[in-house]
This record gives sequence, C-alpha cells and structure tokens, in this order.
Amino acid sequence: MSNQSEGDTYEQLGLYKASILIWKIVPPILILLGTIGNSLSILVLTRRSIRVSTTALVLTVLACSDLLVLYSGLLRQWLVFLFKTDVRHVSEAGCKINMWLVYSSLDFSAWILIIVTLERMVSAWLPHRAKTVCTQRNAVVFLIAVGVFILAINSHMLYGMVFKIDEITNQIVMCREIDQSYKDFFNKVWPWIDLCMFCAIPCSVIVIGNALIAFKVLQSKKKSKSTVAPAQPSRSRDPQQGTRNGKQSSMTAMLFTLNIVFLVSTSPVSIYNIGYADWIEGADNATLAVLEFWWAVVNMLMYTNNSINFFLYCLSGTKFRKEVIRLIICCKGSRVNDSNQAQSNYTRTRFDNPSQIPEETPCHSQTIQHGNAGNRTNIELRHNGNTSPNHLHPNTAFQLEKNVDSRTNTTDICI
Repeated sequence: MSNQSEGDTYEQLGLYKASILIWKIVPPILILLGTIGNSLSILVLTRRSIRVSTTALVLTVLACSDLLVLYSGLLRQWLVFLFKTDVRHVSEAGCKINMWLVYSSLDFSAWILIIVTLERMVSAWLPHRAKTVCTQRNAVVFLIAVGVFILAINSHMLYGMVFKIDEITNQIVMCREIDQSYKDFFNKVWPWIDLCMFCAIPCSVIVIGNALIAFKVLQSKKKSKSTVAPAQPSRSRDPQQGTRNGKQSSMTAMLFTLNIVFLVSTSPVSIYNIGYADWIEGADNATLAVLEFWWAVVNMLMYTNNSINFFLYCLSGTKFRKEVIRLIICCKGSRVNDSNQAQSNYTRTRFDNPSQIPEETPCHSQTIQHGNAGNRTNIELRHNGNTSPNHLHPNTAFQLEKNVDSRTNTTDICI
C-alpha cells in the first residue's frame, strides 16, 4: 500500500502531468512533419538531375533511416501514453525486435552523418582524388558495412530482453533483462557504449571534420583572392569554376547545419542516459517527476533531429531548394497536361460522333464553303464532259481561280 500511495503522489505532481502532455501532443506533430519531410527528401534526392551525387545517395538513406526511427521509436512511445498499448508487450519477439531496431536506426542515422562529413572532407582536401574515391559504389559499400556493424553491436538485445515470471508476484514481467548480470550490463555498461556509438564518436568526427572543411574553404578563398589579380578576365575564362565553388559552398553550408542540429539535439539524451542510474537511486517523488519531465523533453529533442532534415536542406542547401521548386513546377505542369489531355479526349469523342460536330469558326466555315463550291464546279464540268482547261469558259475559269485563291488566303489566316 505504501508503494501505491507513493505512486499516486508522484503521478499527481505538475511536472509529471506536463511530461504526459508532452508525450501525447508532440509525437504526432513530429511524426507528421517527419513523414512528409523525409518523403519529400527522398523524392527530391532521387531526381535525375541530383541523384548522380554521392551525397544525394547517402542523404536518401538517411531519410529512410529517420523514417524507421520515427515509426519504431516515437510512434511506439505515443501509443503507450495515449492508448496504453506497447508493442514490446505483445510478444517476446516484438520486445526484442523493436528494441534492436530503435537502437540500431538511431545509431545508423548518426553514423550516416559521419559518412557525409568524410565525403565532404575528401572533396575539400583531395579534390583530384574525390572522383575516384567518393563514388556511389564506395558509398554503398560503406553504408552496408556501417549498417552491419551497428546491427551487430546492438544484437545483444535479441538475447538479453525476454518475458519472464517474477519470483515474488508470480506474474509475467514483459520485456525485462534475462538475468541480473545482463541487467547490470544493460544499465551500467551499455549506456557508455551507446553514448560512444550514438553521440561521442559521431560528434567527434563531425566537429573535427567540419573544422578541417571550414579551414580548407577559408584557405582556398584567401588563395583565390591573392592569386587572381585581373579578376574580370579570370572569371570570364573559367565560368565553370564559379559554378563548382557555388555547389561546394552549398553542400558545405547544408552539412554544417545538419551537424550543428545533430549535436544540439542528441547530446542531452546521451547525458541523461549516463546520469539516470545515479539519479534514480533513492529518488523521492519530486525527483521522479523531474526525471520523467526531462526524459520527455530530451526524447522530443532527439526525435526532432529525425523530423526536420528536409526543412534544414531547404534552408541551407541552394541546389536542394532549386530542385524542390522544379519538382513543384513539374507537378503543376503534369496537372495542366492531364487536364489538357482530358479535354483533348473529350473533343475527340465529340468529333467521333457525326451527329455532334461542333459549329465551325468563321475561317473554317468559309474554307468549307469555298471547298464545296469548287467541288460542285468540278462535278458540273465533269458531268458536262468539259474537263480539259482548254474547254473551260473564261468566266468559269476565272471563278475557279477565285475560289482557289480564297481557300489559300483563308487557310493562311486560320493558321
């Protein structure tokens, strides 16, 4: 009874109620934004004009991984707090697979940013070798290798998380550690490993890589300013160089934005997981409410990183923004073409029915009348047997010439 009363007091605190509201209200917004944004990212990055880029391939995989994060992690949490339904409690297989996918997809999204950073760093420091090193084939190999590595690192959950019977209550406890040794590993050792996989290693590579890229970009700008004395003739000789520099600057700005948002959004949840084991020991109701509230906040911040990449691309990537505009224009153009095609089909259907021939325009009606007049004259001549031009009466020949000229002039006007 004492545990129940403590739980009641803990659940009645304001911070705990605020955390419940966060779990109920924010997830559907992030899922909707993430679904629309990541789907549009996939559409834009797979367009013919941009999919040849290695970075586009990697970012497409990132969008797919972010969708997996949202639907395996955030959607499950939202269902728990809104409908009291947990996929991990449906079956032991659901418990194992869901935990494995959530941890693996989060780590994979973080490590994809490492691949993008390394690719941009090679392009900045080794531009002559970038075409041979940063190929789509190598990118696919790296993505597969990183994916297999991350799945293997998190595979211990397929063994350690089970359904078991509680020895005290004699009831089934769902999705718990298989034994005490694995519980100690999962709660004390694994958070540090997960911190390295999800935050420490990606953040270190991202910070160092971005610093090297920024240094090289600034160095190149200073060198170009100091070496190019007659600026106008140089630029006019090599217009493609400015285009390449513009693309590099656009990709670099987009990479910086992605990495900064990643650092800000993922660091708090990693710090929380490290300190939780110490904070929870001997915690009173007020501390428990604070922990629940901050757990909701850091999770929403983490999942925001998987929901807004499309908007970051549009904000910082000039080329990506132009491709989005082209996609919108193409969609509008296809709708206009579809409507024109439907109108054309409707018109052909009406003309196929002889009883529904529409009224001709003046130019067409004149052409038809003159054509009929000419036909009648020829018929009359053939009927009379005077088909040779030498047998034509001068008045008749003049009338035929006049009809031919009128038909020609009418046709030119209509066109």
